[in-house]
Amino acid sequence: MNNSIYKKGLAVVLIIVIIIMAVLGIKLSGKEKEVFFTDYSNTNEENEEPKEAKGYIFVDIDGAVVSPGVYKLIEGSRVIDAINLAGGLKEKAFTQNLNKARKLVDGEKIYIYLEGDEEAERLHPNNLINLNTASVDVLMSLPGIGEVYANRIIDYRNKKQFSSIEEIKNIEGIGDKTFEKLKELITVN
Repeated sequence: MNNSIYKKGLAVVLIIVIIIMAVLGIKLSGKEKEVFFTDYSNTNEENEEPKEAKGYIFVDIDGAVVSPGVYKLIEGSRVIDAINLAGGLKEKAFTQNLNKARKLVDGEKIYIYLEGDEEAERLHPNNLINLNTASVDVLMSLPGIGEVYANRIIDYRNKKQFSSIEEIKNIEGIGDKTFEKLKELITVN
């Protein structure tokens, strides 16, 4: 008789343990996981960097985004990733000068103008970037122009203002190939 009660008690405990494990399994499998999406479908394979463990960067995004602020992103993230984390662009965001595919750097400040902002119009008349007035960040929005080239452009214009867009080829490292990508996007007026 004692053995029968022991077996029944053991069976009840075993059933309770199985039920608890099933409930926990269902709850844990339903938890959301943090996932980062980045679309690299248009990148050149030859320009891709080797995949390695990545750290984090912090970027301050402000202006015509839904939720301005400082955001933590995976190192190697792009401007579009920061925009998405900030809730997306506002309806009247001025994005003609914005290179959404540019890689971000730690501590960077991104400001997205609203259409009609005097500052946006001054820096980008007719949606062109003025080599004589653009900031490093704005110059870096141009294809093929990173921080090094942007600083070289500013150093050049501090010595001598650009009088034609072709003068950008005087910058070390900027040749005909890069100029072809830039000529429809820049001005000196």
